[in-house]
Amino acid sequence: MFRKIIFFSLSLILLTSSLNAQSITTLLRNQQLTVYDIGIFRLQEDIKSAIPEVQKHFPDKQIEINDVYTDVVSSLWRNTIDLIVSVPMSETLTKTNYFSDMYRCKNIFFSVRDHLLRNQNESNYNFSRASSYVVSTFSTPTSWPSWKYEHKMIKELVSMIQLEVTLRPSNELAFKEGVSPINCKGSLADDFDTIVVTKNFN
Repeated sequence: MFRKIIFFSLSLILLTSSLNAQSITTLLRNQQLTVYDIGIFRLQEDIKSAIPEVQKHFPDKQIEINDVYTDVVSSLWRNTIDLIVSVPMSETLTKTNYFSDMYRCKNIFFSVRDHLLRNQNESNYNFSRASSYVVSTFSTPTSWPSWKYEHKMIKELVSMIQLEVTLRPSNELAFKEGVSPINCKGSLADDFDTIVVTKNFN
């Protein structure tokens, strides 16, 4: 009788565990993962992989990988996707030399952009490379999107994705020298002259 009770108890435990495992498996399988979600995840991985390209701009003083902040911020109500690269600066960032900081910011911008588009070999035309990249990023192997043939839709997606590079002073540099961050932002299809640069001189 005692052995039967033990066997029944073990069977009940195994059955309960099986039901719990089946429940969580069913739950996970029923979760919807959109192509938009997949695209955002790919962008996050891609922008993170560009950190070594940022480090190449500081040969005399290496920037640690953990010090460079990257993120992808999407806003459905604004219909935007921002690729964020924030670089800490403990020196060289100045209060008055706008052009030097602007060129460094833009140069980092294009290093990151070229890294993202490095596998797009359709042509040297920026929009062609950018459009190829975003279409492949927001696609799945089992369902190639029909909108890849619609120029208007692709142009909208290219414009929606903005790369933003910020050179931010350390707290010490900001307080000691009164240095403000400098920011450059544009789409992956923009050229050097169309990148928007902002800096607060106050």
